[in-house]
Amino acid sequence: MHEKHKEWIEGRGISPELAAKFGIETVSKNGANWITVPYLEAGKLINRKYRLTSEKRHQMDAGADLLLWNCDVLKNERVQKEAVIITEGEWDAIAAIQAGFDLTVSVPNGAPGKATDDLDTAARYNWFDRHLKELSEVKTFILATDGDEAGQYLAADLVALLGAERCKFVTYPDLCKDLNEVLLVYGESGVTTVINQAKEVPVKGLYSIDDFPEKAEVRFVETGISALSDYIKIVPGTLTVFTGYANMGKSTLMNEIIANAMRHFPVCIASFETEVKPILRDALRKVLHGCATVDLPNIDFTKTDEALRKRLKIITQSVDEDMEMDLDEFLGICRTAVIRDGVKMIVLDPWNELEHKRRREETETDYISRALRAIKRFAKQHDVAFWIVAHPTKPNERSNKIPGLYDISGSANWANKADYGLTYHRADPEGNKALAVITKVRMGLPGKKGSVGLQFDHRDSRFKLDEAA
Repeated sequence: MHEKHKEWIEGRGISPELAAKFGIETVSKNGANWITVPYLEAGKLINRKYRLTSEKRHQMDAGADLLLWNCDVLKNERVQKEAVIITEGEWDAIAAIQAGFDLTVSVPNGAPGKATDDLDTAARYNWFDRHLKELSEVKTFILATDGDEAGQYLAADLVALLGAERCKFVTYPDLCKDLNEVLLVYGESGVTTVINQAKEVPVKGLYSIDDFPEKAEVRFVETGISALSDYIKIVPGTLTVFTGYANMGKSTLMNEIIANAMRHFPVCIASFETEVKPILRDALRKVLHGCATVDLPNIDFTKTDEALRKRLKIITQSVDEDMEMDLDEFLGICRTAVIRDGVKMIVLDPWNELEHKRRREETETDYISRALRAIKRFAKQHDVAFWIVAHPTKPNERSNKIPGLYDISGSANWANKADYGLTYHRADPEGNKALAVITKVRMGLPGKKGSVGLQFDHRDSRFKLDEAA
């Protein structure tokens, strides 16, 4: 080894004697002296990497196979119990070895300059298949790639190749971006600390108990219907599914809940079956003002309408009847209402009026599962209470069974995915007595399952407890 190369290696904090042990030497090539790192497999020379010390230039033997540097350590039985360290370069690997971690290898060609599109066809990872058997025996890998963007790309590729469940990653101290710099600044003890403090690669959906914050007290507002106060609340971040047979009065109950929610925050309602003017407007006017239908012509609704203007956003296709609104478009509009208008409650009434586009070979059950999962994710991300009115399948003519979430057309996912389940039912469709049945309250949320008798008071357009029920 040339003396200048020995000095260069010592300048990196690495022992020239250790480097020489791995066959690193000086080779004259193309009129220049190169530090040469041999790549051996079973003691046989397979490839070599050449580096100039006067400038950062690398090259390898043309046409030679790619393999991990120091790959023979993978045949050591200790890899089944001890971690194997993978670095981005040979000098980082030697730094780890010098600190006492002999089960260390290096990728042959550094890190990619961008995210890898297809690992299966990426030539830079041809070494993976070569060592597949040995790599499969390794219990744990510690990824010590560089702490820059390219190093992150390499780490991501290694996790994908080796499996996140077997991988840990290192974090570098100040002033360092790789193990060689840690050796130079903090010494061998610093390298040891970095490696011993390697953390498990996070796996989406799998956590330890310390990953969870303490649960804050659940925030909620009342529905405004005193008879339901003990049973169901309006809770941001949750999904409530409201069902009942057609023409039973679900919308009337829903309108009172919307009107009361508007006293606390803006509400967005997807009004697909109800004309906005005059039906929806007048229904909310009556609840907000507490009056009967016959009183509408005689009341000044200036203040009430101002509240509607400020606190109500409406999604509808009635302005453009050719508009087909699928779930993605609907949630996109909801997102605008949340961000721009401060909406904290969204009501989709009814579910079947959306344009439901199933993927090829996707069953109705699969579609509803995917759709409700997207809605729940939206509710949590944007901290909104999401209410869906969904019709049950039509009852048998001889049956007056009270429908539940499992009776909604399409899927049991309605019951599985909902945080709250609510049914509104009138045994006598011509009468004024109804039953509100709270069929589901997810554990940890305020409320309880049960049923409440209701009567609609036409004098103030509000629901009251039916004490005789």
